[in-house]
Amino acid sequence: MIMLSSSPLFAPLAAGDRSADSPTRRRDELLERFGDRIVVNRAFSRQLVSWQSNRDAHGFRWFKYKEGFSAELVRHLMGFLPGQGRLLDPFAGTGAAPITASGQGWQGIGVEILPVGAIIANGLLAAGAASPAAFQRRAQELLQCAASTDTGNLSPDDWFPHIRITEKAFPPAAEIAIAMVRSRLRQYGPGPETDLLNLAAIAALEDASWTSKDGQYLRWDHRSGRNLKARMEKRGVQSYADSLGSKLSVIAGDLTELSQIYRQDQVRIIEGSCYDVLPNLPDNSIDAVITSPPYANRYDYTRTYALELAWLGYDNRRISELRQRLLSATVENRSKREELAAGHGDALALFDRHPAIAEITDALEAANARRELPNPHVIRLVRNYFMEMTVVIAELSRLCRPGASVFMVNDNVQYHGEEVPVDLILSDLAEQCGFRTEAIWALARGKGNASQQMGRFGRRELRKCVYWWVRE
Repeated sequence: MIMLSSSPLFAPLAAGDRSADSPTRRRDELLERFGDRIVVNRAFSRQLVSWQSNRDAHGFRWFKYKEGFSAELVRHLMGFLPGQGRLLDPFAGTGAAPITASGQGWQGIGVEILPVGAIIANGLLAAGAASPAAFQRRAQELLQCAASTDTGNLSPDDWFPHIRITEKAFPPAAEIAIAMVRSRLRQYGPGPETDLLNLAAIAALEDASWTSKDGQYLRWDHRSGRNLKARMEKRGVQSYADSLGSKLSVIAGDLTELSQIYRQDQVRIIEGSCYDVLPNLPDNSIDAVITSPPYANRYDYTRTYALELAWLGYDNRRISELRQRLLSATVENRSKREELAAGHGDALALFDRHPAIAEITDALEAANARRELPNPHVIRLVRNYFMEMTVVIAELSRLCRPGASVFMVNDNVQYHGEEVPVDLILSDLAEQCGFRTEAIWALARGKGNASQQMGRFGRRELRKCVYWWVRE
């Protein structure tokens, strides 16, 4: 076990009320058990455990994928790992963990269900096989197309395939430029240069739109013409040609560096659900896991990345289906219990008897019975989240060799004043699945509860943590 260090990098976190009649008794018991392993690690900043540190990272800076963690964090955590082997990320995002690990001599496996993340990761991996000269030549062609206004040869398929959530996302000039670029991309054959051009075209969408990504949804500029409740004016809306030019320039500048930093031949990105992919991986085949699952915070990635999904041809039906396949983290997710029951009965039984989860959901049920809960579907969200994470943790236990480390980035949450200590519950589930919790590293500064909860329940700082589990 990691003991509290005398170094100023580490400081203990205070425990809460642990009285026997406390309405949070089950959670208090977990805090009592894990309390000496919860330490503030001042080496971890918000920038390190989020996308922000990727702003200057070769490859990962191409796309603002704010839900991921940084390549720098991966390198930091790998400093705790002996030797080399096979590293897995079951929620790979843009592939920061497996791709960065390849640069340290590891084999990397990333599983990602969101097509946007998989395309970014595979585009980055394609850089090693791309010809810089051919890429530059086609990039110039693409920019000339983006600047053209001659729409006479465009087909209906060239225009941006809007869905309900993306209607009016672009100024008229951007709509034309996007159509011109899509038309030219269709003329290129398959290959790494085409993959990179397509990635740049997708990455350029947001900066040329009236939208901004904001966690649970897209925020809209009032100039878009949509019927909006809030007035927001987005700064620096670029022309699509300018936005595309910026992306192409950054990619071109990284091509040589990437082939030297990462080992693309040592990385496999699998697009699909971890529920489908992990059971097909062999027992005891993984030496380390670095991951950050979706948080139980109601963020809906299918809305956040609606522009990119629409570009890829996802209509309203396919987006709805994709939303249901994601790890349950929104109030719209239906239970996956029936489909998980056949192969994960033991994990579901472990979830069913977990007292802290029951304590939280019972408290929310009671609040709902008093008509105090603004959205009763958060009860289903909490249940589904922990049920599915129990299945994921059980699969990781099967896959990991003895001595393998799992590092997981996650946030605690709060609903209707009920704190959900995700770090303690997941660590307890991990220990029941055969892991040992070495440390729960908390950031020096947590996050506040939602503004709508502060007025009634006061401000409460919630832990943002990195967990370290070791397979027994």
